[in-house]
Amino acid sequence: MGITQSILDEVYEWANNMALYGELASYIPELTKVDPNKTAIVIGDLSGNTLSVGNGVEVKVSIQSVIKPFLYIYALEKGLQANRISFIEATALRFNTDPVMLPDQQKNLPGHPLNNAGAISSAGSIEKFQDFLDFMRLLTGNPTLEVMNNVFASEMQTNNNNRAIAYRLVETGRFSHQKEGEKALNFYTMACAIGVTPFDTTNACLILANGGRKDGQQIIKEDNIVRAINAMNSYGLYEHTGEISLLAAGARALSCKSGVGGLIINIDPGRGAFCTYGPKLDSAGNSVFGKYALIPLNNLLAAPNGMRLSSEEIIRSLANEQKD
Repeated sequence: MGITQSILDEVYEWANNMALYGELASYIPELTKVDPNKTAIVIGDLSGNTLSVGNGVEVKVSIQSVIKPFLYIYALEKGLQANRISFIEATALRFNTDPVMLPDQQKNLPGHPLNNAGAISSAGSIEKFQDFLDFMRLLTGNPTLEVMNNVFASEMQTNNNNRAIAYRLVETGRFSHQKEGEKALNFYTMACAIGVTPFDTTNACLILANGGRKDGQQIIKEDNIVRAINAMNSYGLYEHTGEISLLAAGARALSCKSGVGGLIINIDPGRGAFCTYGPKLDSAGNSVFGKYALIPLNNLLAAPNGMRLSSEEIIRSLANEQKD
């Protein structure tokens, strides 16, 4: 695996000591009820080795936007062509807006599969939500995976912006009529409210890291895995993707996805994956604890001889970020 339990413990302690700021996701009222002091790291490789640390490793939380690459993969698996889901050009826009919302831009599809508009577009491929839930149960290895109905209800009461996105996708022709757009919105919101533990999430990510294979069987087309991971490289941490990628991955890609439930996933194709949990968020909606944890973890787990910033430069950049 390239890392020991004692090293993982040190990373965990360092990230907790650094993560002294951040707020819970108050725009979804139910998410303000979580314990802000729970944090965790779960890491696994493709040989079946797993390490974990933290007081939040068994906490069940709503997956939120970490579901977006899985929605994208599901849509591709159902035969929806990538160029009918969204474009794949990342911008500096926040996750809850998109050029498709601006009529003068003359866009007929969302700009990226991992913002809200792109994920609602992907969710349009779901005919029965139970089918998507079964898909996630297969990937996580958890047959009891369920939607957290309290979170779902809370989101449905506060999702006017996403409703506007769905209606705009009807107007641009992505969805053929209003009921189709509303169904996609409903299923997207349900998907975000699926309850997972960091272990569940890591298990699903290991299948992606393994090119879509589970127990020797190809359960997802590798082409679809490649598309999803590529999307994570460019916009997995929203408008902070570039700066965090620089610190954590240097000259290589950073295959991460965050969610306002506090999870961040990181996939190292062909090697393994890890999941971090910490519910306090930065201004872009990324877990502050997870952001700090993934920086040393990526440096420790990266292939040898990769080009990256020096430790001194990383520390200087982190110090400047906290001043801002």
